[in-house]
Amino acid sequence: MDTLQPLLGLMFVVFFAVQAKAVPQSETGKASKAVPVGDFSVVPLWDGEHNFPLSFFKGADEATMRELIGAPQPSGSFDAYLIRHGKECFLVDVGNGALRPDRIGQLPLSLKKAKTAPEDISKIFITHFHGDHIGGLIADGKPAFPKAQVYVAKAEYDYWTSEEIMRQVEESRRGTFLMVRGMMRVLEQAKLLVLFTPGDVLSPGITSVALFGHTPGHTGFMLDSGGQRLFFVGDLVHAGSLQFPRPDITAVFDSDQMTAKETRLRVFKQVVAEKIPIAAVHLPFPGIGLVRPEGGGYRFEEYQ
Repeated sequence: MDTLQPLLGLMFVVFFAVQAKAVPQSETGKASKAVPVGDFSVVPLWDGEHNFPLSFFKGADEATMRELIGAPQPSGSFDAYLIRHGKECFLVDVGNGALRPDRIGQLPLSLKKAKTAPEDISKIFITHFHGDHIGGLIADGKPAFPKAQVYVAKAEYDYWTSEEIMRQVEESRRGTFLMVRGMMRVLEQAKLLVLFTPGDVLSPGITSVALFGHTPGHTGFMLDSGGQRLFFVGDLVHAGSLQFPRPDITAVFDSDQMTAKETRLRVFKQVVAEKIPIAAVHLPFPGIGLVRPEGGGYRFEEYQ
């Protein structure tokens, strides 16, 4: 898998450069209503829209997938999540940012709509290092959130910053490695980078959870307060209309297809049994709701 993952990472960047819809900068962003979780509140933030082509999924033929979704392509979003606790403000992922000159992520405008400034954010929890999750970390060569400690999984950091692994791949496949290395260097120089391992409590009420398979260090975050929970699952799901009824369907972005499938099946079983709502980055905005059993698979019930 060591040689496959860099290729998929680069494919991921190239895909979004082609598929993501350019949003005029006159847009005001989107911030959904806050979801209370004990003493916390969670505000979904919109960074843009996208559609995944069916060719990016494995595990079923195209006719079967079209029948499942009832449309040519599954729809989705680029989302991030603002967590408020007293006077503190945290983010889970930071959207695309300005990785490409032809498209700028809408997260800053969505934050403004949520009446929150970049300087208000004290902690950022990163699920993994694909561009649509970390692109917003850096702006004009500096940390976009100047007071925020950025928490990243050590396994994810070690993989994407490895000289040895980067040397093993063809030069044309090194784009994601170089992007990550540049961003991490800026954060390290600003003394804002914090590495963690699965199970670490990153802030009172917020615990990191290993969700490996999509990337080598893909991580979720469990928010637990006052007997209520919310599970931020990152890219556990890329296309809800496909992967809830058929959780065995994987995405080409998954570095380890089998582990990604097993992780999704395990988490779906857990959140159904324990009635834990999830927040998933690529579900149609706002992307928060409950997973319910249905037939031989599941369905997603969005919070209203």
